[in-house]
Amino acid sequence: MTENNHRYKVLVVDDEPMNVELISVLLEDEYDIIKTYSGKEALEKIKTEKPDIVLLDIMMPGITGFEVCKKIKQHNTTQFTPVVMITALSELEDKIKAIEAGADDFLTKPINSSELVTRVKSLLKTKYLYDELIKSKERIEAQNDFKTIMANILPLLLQLIPPDKKNEVMRGMSKQVELVVWQKYIKELPTTTGKAAEATCGLMNRLGGCFSTDKVNEAGYTVINKKCPWGEYGGINPVLCMLTRAIVSRISIRIFKDVTVNITKTIAGGDGNCTVEVIINK
Repeated sequence: MTENNHRYKVLVVDDEPMNVELISVLLEDEYDIIKTYSGKEALEKIKTEKPDIVLLDIMMPGITGFEVCKKIKQHNTTQFTPVVMITALSELEDKIKAIEAGADDFLTKPINSSELVTRVKSLLKTKYLYDELIKSKERIEAQNDFKTIMANILPLLLQLIPPDKKNEVMRGMSKQVELVVWQKYIKELPTTTGKAAEATCGLMNRLGGCFSTDKVNEAGYTVINKKCPWGEYGGINPVLCMLTRAIVSRISIRIFKDVTVNITKTIAGGDGNCTVEVIINK
């Protein structure tokens, strides 16, 4: 089984080589199998091989399956690695002990091949979804970090630029930002002022804002924003409002060719929201 061309690693742990071979035969067509024959060896392989799932016998000499499972679940880097306890034990007490050790599932010997394949596939799917969630969280955090850096550095850079060059710099930046979000998210050119207002709000919200349509008529539209894309109130430099205005202007010009954009209220100025007016020039 693969997700995005990734072939999963399955760590099989049992002190009986025959049991390891039996499980390996059932899974090796779809997964890369890592064979181990003791709890100590399993813990070493978990560090070096980083398996995606562990199939773990309970009754082993030395370090038992319970202990191995507990160590896996106690470590930050492996705590979400699925562990299936495999045992000849059928007592309820042993199953409870396996759950307390952190096991995600358990199978009883003799192993049913269909049940084994189904459990492994299900747990790996769950792990894949979890991993994707973590990646999404990391991407969002990276985007937020980038916006924080921009909000702090851009005003400093603009201080070094001659006044007659600042608008030129803003136009260049807004062009690049608007070009990326437009090409990625707009499939059809809006044909009415209402749809244009929706498109403007949608694109600005992609940057982290909370824009919504306030007024729409043939002469243009007004949108209100309750969350600044560039940071939190108290830490926002009003100069960044110039960037918001420039991006909205570029979006509007794509649709109406000739517009005037005014920002009448700003969060950075303490107004509680940003109000942006787009006037279509006839």
